[in-house]
Amino acid sequence: MVSVGGALLLVGYVGTLPAALSFGWRSWVPVLLVPVAGPVWFSVRHWKEFSRPGKQLIIGLMLVAAALALLYGAGPYFVDRMATGVK
Repeated sequence: MVSVGGALLLVGYVGTLPAALSFGWRSWVPVLLVPVAGPVWFSVRHWKEFSRPGKQLIIGLMLVAAALALLYGAGPYFVDRMATGVK
């Protein structure tokens, strides 16, 4: 999940960055300075033209968040199960 989410974040960022540069400095400064929220903000602001990169960014964020939640939520459970199998 992390790899797919990270790939979607990267593709969405690469799709948003050149467009933000062409919209002027008020659009590209947040995109460059705030790596995840800036491109999401830009794509939501220009949703008609950039709905695909926006969807990629949002779904990528959701996948990474779900993977982290599983890692920290269910991680100790899996470690305990693996530790009993090793003993």
